[in-house]
Order: sequence, then structure tokens, then C-alpha cells
Amino acid sequence: MSILNLTEPLVFDNSIESFEYHSYKPYVKSFNFNDEIRIPINQQDLYVLPSASSLYIEGTITAFNRETKAEVKSVLFTNNLCQSVTNPILHLFQDIRYELNGIEIDKIKNPGVTTTIKSLVSMNELEASMSKLWGFDVNGTKNTQGTFSVSVPLNKILGFAEDYNKIIINCKHELILLRSNTNLNSVKLNANEYIDNITISKIVWRMPHVKVSDRERLNLLKCLERDRAIQIAFRTWDLYEYPLLPETSKHSWSIKTSSQIEKPRYVIIGLKTDRKNVANKDMSHFDHCNLRDVKVFLNSVYFPYERLDASFSAEKFAVLYEQYAKFQQSYYNRLQTPLLSPQDFKDIAPLFVINCSRQNETLKTGSVDVRVELNCESDIPKNTAAYCLILNDSVFEYKPLSNITKKIS
Repeated sequence: MSILNLTEPLVFDNSIESFEYHSYKPYVKSFNFNDEIRIPINQQDLYVLPSASSLYIEGTITAFNRETKAEVKSVLFTNNLCQSVTNPILHLFQDIRYELNGIEIDKIKNPGVTTTIKSLVSMNELEASMSKLWGFDVNGTKNTQGTFSVSVPLNKILGFAEDYNKIIINCKHELILLRSNTNLNSVKLNANEYIDNITISKIVWRMPHVKVSDRERLNLLKCLERDRAIQIAFRTWDLYEYPLLPETSKHSWSIKTSSQIEKPRYVIIGLKTDRKNVANKDMSHFDHCNLRDVKVFLNSVYFPYERLDASFSAEKFAVLYEQYAKFQQSYYNRLQTPLLSPQDFKDIAPLFVINCSRQNETLKTGSVDVRVELNCESDIPKNTAAYCLILNDSVFEYKPLSNITKKIS
């Protein structure tokens, strides 16, 4: 037994000599609507750790009162009046992608909505206590000085950075952000206020450089010389939007056809009514729209097996909350620590979390057609959009010497 081993030697881990953050800036200095912002790391003789990197953003915001024409000194970002988690700054971008040796490794569309859904189901209270620094404010973000600054970990933006926590050697890296064509989804204004402009003045990608001991360096050089393929496995966050649902009580939504490796593991459904590009509505909220049941079809196999038969109007959504609460245990293999209470879940984020991680033999050959069926107690309200976040497997490999990167399909 270890308690009896009195002569056990002390072991110190000196494999990493230093861990330093270096800032990388984009080619351009202005970040206007629809601009593509590229942040490169061209130096290849580096050991970098993208999973621990972060995106730092500074900017200014101006808004005015319609009646008095006076400047509004206190501007509310999205998610200002609720116990929810969202990042209003990421609503300023259309998509964010990461490239390795010129090959796209991971990408998220509509980062504001994608990270909001993922954070709501993934974050616990301990992480939420740090969320203001990241821009994910649990209690709301209130701007009083006309400026803002956030530092968002890349592992809160991309599935690649969340799952792959190893260093990458001898590669070119590039983070690309596409600026959105509107600022309206980032703020929550009063009826008599309007947004004049949100200007981004600074974007920096802070990447850690890892310096290793001589012994570890020799091992890594041997790996480099052999030029063996190194696999990168992670789970992507793939968002799909149905911008205008028909005003019916039942609807079938054909989402995509995926390969075997990219089979959906989790599907999360949320609805928003008349919130997109409306400055006096909170884009971080979701609406239940009396949604009663959701079925996810992978070819002819459907999930969940039994009908959910929920009713938000009759306060019968315990099964839905249970599915939401169990996500962390299933996805991260950790204790269930849901961020939202049952009441907040109903009022703020009535999400349908469908676990498809266990699949039968019939889905192991051929392509997989993904389809969602929505069933409501009454007709879906006018101007309702549906969002479907699919978490699926993705595998890439790269050769550090020849700089060949490819997707395994």
C-alpha cells in the first residue's frame, strides 16, 4: 500500500520549461460590416496549444434616445435581465473558423447563437462565475462607459479547442472571423433608443507557446522526422437555422445528410419568435412556442424512443429539464451541475436536448439523413425561427514535416 511506502522518491514534472502567451494581430486594422478578419501564425518551429488560447476584443458602442437625441450613457447588451449565459460580442460575427496548414479544421456559423446554446447546456456555476471576463455574463452586461473589452477562451467558441488539448507542432495556424452585417443582435435597447454603431477597435489572438525540456524536445523531433500522421479528434458544433417556420402545429425539417464519422451525437432544438435583428428584444432568449414533442430521425431510426409529451403551459416539462440536466454527465462524464433552475429553463432557455450518442447497427453503413419533427400544442407563432445545434464527431490528421492536413471521412 502507498501509505507504507516510506522510501518512495519524489517526482517533479519538468517536461515543460515555460508557458508563455504571445499576441497575434490580424492583417487589417478596420473591422467593418462583412469584413473578413484573418489572424495568422506563420512561424512553424513552434509548439503551440490552441485549446488554451483566447480571443481578445476591444471596442466602443454608441446609442441615442429617439426623442431627446441625447447619447445613451448606459447601454444594455443582450442577456441583461436574466440568469442566462450568452456572449453578446460574438453576435458581431457571422462565422468563425480555424485553419491548419490552409485546411479548415473547424467552423461555427452564427457564433452568438451557437455559443449561447452550447454554454447553456455545458456551463456549471463555477464556470459561470468567470463568465464576465469571457463576455458570457450570467447576470447581464451593462455598458456605462461607451467601451467594452472581453477575452473569450477559444474552447468556448470551437469544439476543436474544447476537445483537443494537445500541442500542435510545426504547422501554420490561422483564425478567420467574418464580421456580421448588423449590430442589432448584440444589444437590448429600450423602445425609445436606437443603436448608432458598435465599433471594434482591436482583435488579438493570444496563443500560448510551450517550451519543453531537452528530453521532450528529442522525442518531439523524432516524431517530426518520422512524419507520421497525428490524428485530431473532436466534436464539432454545427448550427442549422430555419429562418421562418410555417404557422402550423406540426412541421418536418430535413436538416442534412452526414457521413458515418460525422453522425450526430447530440441534437439541441430551440425556437425564437420575432427576436432576430430586433434591438428591443433579447436575442439570447428562447421561446417554447408551446412545443410539445421533438423527434430526431437518423434515417428511419428516431430519438427519443418515447414521446416527450411536454406542456409548458401546464408546467409539465420535468422530462425536458431532466434531459437538459443530464447533458453534462453524458457529454463530459462529470456530475450533473445544470446552470439553470427549472423556472429559468422554462422562461429563458426551453431547449430540447436529444441524446443520439448510442446508435444501433443499422446506422453503421452508408450516409445518414438527419430530420427533425416538431409537434406543438397550437400553431407556431408568426416570425418564429428554429435553431438546431448538432454535436457530431470529426477526425482530421496532419503530418508535421510535410505539412499535409486532411479530413478522415
